Amino acid sequence: MYHCGMRQIEERHVANQVDLMVWSNRLDLLALSNFKGEVQVHRLNWQKVWNLSPPKENITVQALAWRPDGKALAIGYSSGSVHIVDIEDKEILDKYELEQEPSEDGYKNPTSDDNVKDLKEMQEQTQLNMLLVGYGTGHIYMSVFGRYPYGTIHLAQIAKDEFGEFKVLDINLSDDFSMMQVFYLDRTTKSLFVALVNTSVLSAYAEEIFTVANRHSQLTQLLSHLDQTMTSITEAWEHILLEMDTKMAYYAASVPEGGVSADLLELLMLGVPSDELELFLLQELTAKGLKKFGSSVELSYSTIQKLVLKQLNIVGQSLTYYLSELRGLARIPDRYKILGIEEATVSEAIKACCAFLNKSLELQQVIDISMRNYKAFFRWLFVVIVRLLDEQTPSEIVKITQQELTHIAEFLYNFDNIPVDNEGAPEKPVKFNLERLGQYLLDQDLTILTDNDDNPWHKFLGENACLLKDNETIFSMSEFRKFSLVQQQKFLKMAIHKVFDVTDKDTGKHFSVLYNIKCYDDKTNSSIKDNIRVSQTFDPTQQRYMMAISNNSNESDGICFMSVAIKEKSCVASAIKYYITSSLLQEPNKEEMEIENVAILDLQFYSAEYLSVLIKHPHNSESTIFVQLPLKIALDNANDFNIKAKSCLFNDKISRRNITSLLDQGIYTILDKMDGYRIAVSGGRKVAVVLSKSHRKVRVYEMEVDGDDEDETLDSTQLSLSATNDSSYRSDQ
Repeated sequence: MYHCGMRQIEERHVANQVDLMVWSNRLDLLALSNFKGEVQVHRLNWQKVWNLSPPKENITVQALAWRPDGKALAIGYSSGSVHIVDIEDKEILDKYELEQEPSEDGYKNPTSDDNVKDLKEMQEQTQLNMLLVGYGTGHIYMSVFGRYPYGTIHLAQIAKDEFGEFKVLDINLSDDFSMMQVFYLDRTTKSLFVALVNTSVLSAYAEEIFTVANRHSQLTQLLSHLDQTMTSITEAWEHILLEMDTKMAYYAASVPEGGVSADLLELLMLGVPSDELELFLLQELTAKGLKKFGSSVELSYSTIQKLVLKQLNIVGQSLTYYLSELRGLARIPDRYKILGIEEATVSEAIKACCAFLNKSLELQQVIDISMRNYKAFFRWLFVVIVRLLDEQTPSEIVKITQQELTHIAEFLYNFDNIPVDNEGAPEKPVKFNLERLGQYLLDQDLTILTDNDDNPWHKFLGENACLLKDNETIFSMSEFRKFSLVQQQKFLKMAIHKVFDVTDKDTGKHFSVLYNIKCYDDKTNSSIKDNIRVSQTFDPTQQRYMMAISNNSNESDGICFMSVAIKEKSCVASAIKYYITSSLLQEPNKEEMEIENVAILDLQFYSAEYLSVLIKHPHNSESTIFVQLPLKIALDNANDFNIKAKSCLFNDKISRRNITSLLDQGIYTILDKMDGYRIAVSGGRKVAVVLSKSHRKVRVYEMEVDGDDEDETLDSTQLSLSATNDSSYRSDQ
């Protein structure tokens, strides 16, 4: 005895028309999108968790998919961008741009950095999961954890049609990752196809994929940390420039260009300031102001020093560690070559890490020299001000060594002596040339290079050039000599990106097509994309795919149901068209009314035991009927068919069967005063939501299905869903 017990939890009228609805299989959360392109997450009682606006105006949501652990939601936008969003705080964890670019074969900029959540502590995933995105003219982008790019498959290869233009409707990866079934539309003939792809390479190398994807996550996280640190260093540096500007600008304006250096050098040599300089020192700067100025600049310098020492160095060392580990894996080609990890590329990334660490060390030395010069400069100016005021000063402050004098002179010589770039003056002229440090924080070559002539290591390498030939451990840094720290960081990011770059990877060559069935042709001239509803599920216990199709514009077709059991050597397939009639209701006093077929509005697999179907009420246009169709009945009454047949499967010749008489009375619930249009169900969470035709009313239900072995079934469904992929997920341009 099957029984469809539904308890209404909530009914709500919403401000914006709802479009897509997807339940989390881990938590009692419903993700939905509306016509404005917003994404919302609601609890079972309709309490809103958050609302996320679209990235740009006039962009809609094409697809939603939950990560199996329920901690992230993937959103596919009509612009071709895919955002992975943290459920806790709706922050963007990752972002892809998957616009159709003919020159790049549908794959573009897989790790776009802007606006991505800074150093989001991504916990290492404990189970393999994969995000699949259908986009463009039939491309499927595969990403492990929604982070690590695995590659792109082209349906044109699967359909053996090089010029085919397709739209992916639904993707389902089997629980063990060995098979992937894809529903897609041929845009020219408007035919619906279903293809089963052998992805056993994913299951065979699941452990390797998992290991590499976790290393990728760690490296991505460290690079994000590097970005943050570089921003902090630049901010501290800009603070120094601002301080100099604020204090010295007034005086610099009163003397000709280059006059600040000239006046200060003259003061250093002769001990007598010019009138303008004396006025500036005593009235504008003052002894108290100078102390404050000096400590503020010193604080900024020590901040930069700490960031270089405690952040850049540690991140650089960690990157080198993880890349070295990855290089070790790349040396096991029979296990890791299939992922496209090349030892030579990883070695180049390690070299880039060492160059970055070397540049950080160089910067550290520059900071030491700059701090020493600044301290000497401020101490000297303080002595000058005190002397001008005729105040007594302790002898240890007055005493300035010859070496310090040299440092001050060197510092003052370039103080406002700014070299102008011949190719065009900078947009904002810097009044004070403190370039020795600042040049490292610009995206351009260094102008003042460090002197390596006395460096014993450079001498040694110069005398023993043979050591550098084909050596992975010892390499020269001379090619990076003119690099600023910013350029070195960009070089490092690019080198690590190349390690995981799948642009030229032929992902499809490891996959083969088991079948490609033409399922359905739309005889009407309607837009099949808007009217057709497809749902599919994989039952791991039976190694079986089950699929259901309905078409709003062709009600006579009812439910097109098919199943394919994947056996080792062959596939056992069955298909049939089922229709439901008004006799399902068996209402008293309605016998004289004509029995008619009822229209199927929407359908979705609830679990491996039930197909949830929303049908029109035969006599009451204000209400609809929710049916839990037992799949055992659907399977037992379907007819076998030859999977290799070329003709359209659900054509006029296929059997049509009235399934109504086979159904128990308790398998449906009448939804009073609900003109339903769309449903979203989850057997794992035992919940359903129904959306009205106006897209503005939603009803949430708790499902209490009283099957014989239902509890056991739902438990296993929940486990299998947590182990499976991030469902399918479409984003179309």
